[in-house]
Amino acid sequence: MTARAPKDDEEHWKALLAVALGRGRSIADVIEHLTGEAPSDETVDAVRNRLQFAQENGETVEILDVVRAVTAMQDAWS
Repeated sequence: MTARAPKDDEEHWKALLAVALGRGRSIADVIEHLTGEAPSDETVDAVRNRLQFAQENGETVEILDVVRAVTAMQDAWS
């Protein structure tokens, strides 16, 4: 599952409408869907920060890769 910024204003407004209609999902829900486990608050924050950084830089991000990298880093520090 990848994430990217909206490519234009129309796509941006469609995304906002989807969220307003209850079709949006939280980052925690997406991570849990991908991994099968509820993520820690730290994992959610790290993924949120990486998604924001990618959006600011016009990058597309593979969310599962970010989760794996964060989890590996957390395991290394444990």
